Amino acid sequence: MSSFMKGIFVALVALLAAEMPAQKANVIFLHHSTGGMIYEGGNVADSVAAYNQREGTEYTIKDWNFPYKPYEWANYPYDYWNIWINGYCEDYRGEKGYVNVMCLDDLSARYDVVIFKHCFPGADILEDTGNPDISSVRKSLENYKLQYRALRDAFASFPETQFVVWTLAPRHRLYPGTTEHAGRAGAFVDWVKSEWLQEEGKRYENIHVFDYFSLSATLDPEADPPAVQHCLKYKYEKEHDHHDSHPNELACKEIGPEFYRFIRDLLESEFGKDPQRNK
Repeated sequence: MSSFMKGIFVALVALLAAEMPAQKANVIFLHHSTGGMIYEGGNVADSVAAYNQREGTEYTIKDWNFPYKPYEWANYPYDYWNIWINGYCEDYRGEKGYVNVMCLDDLSARYDVVIFKHCFPGADILEDTGNPDISSVRKSLENYKLQYRALRDAFASFPETQFVVWTLAPRHRLYPGTTEHAGRAGAFVDWVKSEWLQEEGKRYENIHVFDYFSLSATLDPEADPPAVQHCLKYKYEKEHDHHDSHPNELACKEIGPEFYRFIRDLLESEFGKDPQRNK
């Protein structure tokens, strides 16, 4: 190719690149303390900004303490079901203003990706009673599964929005009752990962799982003494002689980048192929 033709080719490529709209997507991360620690300590927002600068994309991400006052500081499966499906946000929007909660239709209208998680007390799972109740605040496998199935079907009704759930945050091994509860927490995580999105042969292509539990919990206690299976890894404990279940700085630095890479891969997969698809 002559130098003249090479110049024409380079100019055309530059022109096409200049005319191609930037890949865009808006991401919201709904969390409380543990999620905020991983998000901030793991420099997730900074990593997304660096990616934008490097790749010429226009992805935005923000985080939000959700739900918050006047709703109680609770974000367990019951609470997301209660807010998004059972009508709390609708009643609140209609009668009292609209503060610190948002309905799924508004979230979907504003954000391309909605990520949500539960606080670590969500891992305090009690025995089943044999009488599952979707409207019960009791933390049990039978109730969690009903609430998650309802959430799954609600998310599926907004196919243009990608939904991501974090698996449970594990408890500290010294927390009272942890030995009994931890196995059930592990069982629920396994169900979310292997069955929740595959029941009845259906496909839920706009729902994704970020497996925080497997990154932060001890799965093989023999390889991580003196940790307990399905409890917070020993190296991630803030204190070894106190049951505070928040992750330490090391957990934030190691898991934060994993969370960023999960978001990056999802954005590239779902929005990189269609730069016009954005809100």
